[in-house]
Amino acid sequence: MVLPVKPSKKQCPSWEEVGFVKGVVTYIVMDNLEVKPISTISSISMLNKFNIEEVSSLEERVVDVGKDRGLKLLKASLQSKTALTDEFLGK
Repeated sequence: MVLPVKPSKKQCPSWEEVGFVKGVVTYIVMDNLEVKPISTISSISMLNKFNIEEVSSLEERVVDVGKDRGLKLLKASLQSKTALTDEFLGK
């Protein structure tokens, strides 16, 4: 899951006026690098889609993705449908 980070005024002086999203929105990044906005309803739908019965079996990971790792992920996404798993779990 990707949580929004508010840039500092130094990084982006007019950050409120930049981009397509206005306000706080939470996204999920799928294993194939597809990015989707996520809500409670879509979370429940996704749990059903993947037959997740025990929520306690899920694990949240926070990762830092810099330029090099980002490029590596993009390359992996062209070769595999499981780019995130391949990169962060080494599978």
